[in-house]
Amino acid sequence: MNIKLSQHLPKTHTQKILKKEAKSKDEACLVVLVDDKKNILAESALTDYTARIEQLIDVSHFKGKAGETVVDYALAGDKKTTKQNPVQLLLVGVGNTDKFNNTVLQKIANTIYSSTQKRVSSITVALGDALEENHFGQFALNLLAASYRFDKYKSEQATPVLTDIYLVADAALQPALAFAQSVFAGQSLTRDVANEPGNICFPAYMAEKAQELAATYPDLLTVKVLGEDEMAALGMHCFLAVAQGSTKEGQLVLMEYRGKSNFSSDTSSTKATTSSAKVSGGLKALADKLPTKKVAKTNDANVQATNDDAPIVLVGKGVTFDSGGISIKPGAAMDEMKFDMGGSASVLGTIKALCEARLPINVVGALACAENMPSGDATRPGDIVKAMNGLSVEILNTDAEGRLVLADTLCYVQRYQPKAIIDVATLTGACVVALGSVRSAVFSNDEDVLFDLENASNLSGDLIWHMPLDDEYQAQLESPIADLQNIGGKGAGAVTAACFLSRFVEEGQAWAHLDIAGTAWNSGKDKAATGRPVPLFMQYLKNSADMV
Repeated sequence: MNIKLSQHLPKTHTQKILKKEAKSKDEACLVVLVDDKKNILAESALTDYTARIEQLIDVSHFKGKAGETVVDYALAGDKKTTKQNPVQLLLVGVGNTDKFNNTVLQKIANTIYSSTQKRVSSITVALGDALEENHFGQFALNLLAASYRFDKYKSEQATPVLTDIYLVADAALQPALAFAQSVFAGQSLTRDVANEPGNICFPAYMAEKAQELAATYPDLLTVKVLGEDEMAALGMHCFLAVAQGSTKEGQLVLMEYRGKSNFSSDTSSTKATTSSAKVSGGLKALADKLPTKKVAKTNDANVQATNDDAPIVLVGKGVTFDSGGISIKPGAAMDEMKFDMGGSASVLGTIKALCEARLPINVVGALACAENMPSGDATRPGDIVKAMNGLSVEILNTDAEGRLVLADTLCYVQRYQPKAIIDVATLTGACVVALGSVRSAVFSNDEDVLFDLENASNLSGDLIWHMPLDDEYQAQLESPIADLQNIGGKGAGAVTAACFLSRFVEEGQAWAHLDIAGTAWNSGKDKAATGRPVPLFMQYLKNSADMV
């Protein structure tokens, strides 16, 4: 889909005898927005059409409610010059403009696209100064997102007629439009990989997609992949406990985006970083894949260096299919468990969007990819494994697997000494019960990270809600035979899952956890990935880059 800013409205097409044939009247459509008081948005730019618009509002009893439409197909032409073809006119209601938010703008955008995509090749949307920059960006992104489709496996694919969208608005909004286009590129990749079935999208597939991005943006992105042997050498046995039931090898994919500086992720001194790994034989090369961990030279040896070039790390749960393992899930809707890699899909998409936007910031994206399957090699309920940081975990439920792959990944990525770590996961059904599909849950140990995420949520319209992380919930994770267990009982399931992850974050490390179990995909007959929270992440990273 092509989308551009324009300063011009479409013109009436006039056909002249013995001259070149005029464009078909079905090629273009002018979209006019009208509020619930029948005010025409961008009216000053529509003076040539005002009489026609007002007449159409009057004869159609148009109310201007959000999503309401009426069309003037302009079939008759001018009575005196029957060869003249006026452009089509589509009125779209926007409701109360004081109540504009992302949900309303999405409804308006979806209405515009669905009303025109089968009829005309281009539309011109008259906006004028009706939308401030933030709402303009949301509207543009929603228009683009409305054009997304995933029908590659259908033998017959419907190709939309609509290919071009022109937005009549201030030229100063061009940066906001360009940013929306970058976010759309990343969000589309997220939806593509999440919509793929489990027999196509498995851990190696995710690694391939990351490597394809690195090949496309070699000046910005490098990718490293750790396999199961390397993870075993690092002591990442929580991660491996999930992967061991499947014939598909688990993969930890590390995507290093250098938008600001060439930060180092290698170390020449591997003493501190490999002390627990027991690297031997061919795995000695593993030391080169471990990021450097430095300590500031200050009077307080426990104070770490503050580094403006330190990356922000995004960690995505990438369970490419979640059967539940030995604690197998019910059969109904189990097909939707292909979406359980929605966290890693969103990190992959965010990295692509970053490369498109070329934001001046350093970011590491970690995709913790495994397939959770039942087999003779699968982890059993009651098994005890040790995480990379030395904590022993009693696995009481193999369907609480996402937190296990994230635990070891959180341990690993702290070697980057990041400004902040944000993990994102389709983690708990309890989160769906708590928040449904409107807001993602956020848990954090750092007020600044929490504030920045909430600000990005408000600006992007990709909504989150702050959830508690009180120490009192940690008691639910106590195990009589291990350091902790991987489930905390029936109550506060989303909270205890976050508490579990917090055990693998070092003291003083800024961290947040996003549970997107209710927002990563839509269920039912029209099941599909949403691409969230790519808009949230991109707004957060843009704001972070602007503050430096």
